[in-house]
Amino acid sequence: MTGLVPITGIAAVVATVSMVLAMLYLVWLSMGDGTHTASPDDGDRPELDDGNDDESQPEVTDGTSA
Repeated sequence: MTGLVPITGIAAVVATVSMVLAMLYLVWLSMGDGTHTASPDDGDRPELDDGNDDESQPEVTDGTSA
């Protein structure tokens, strides 16, 4: 029974190392395509509202109808 302990430990280490290598390989594959690259600045996008409008302000409630 105690002879299985080193075999189980070696198998666990091999499985852990192979999983780490598989994850590193997947990260390496994802870095190759343009999925995680920055988007180009088109300049056609509308700018964000600066928030000075009265329409963007929420209505004030009197506290009893909240």
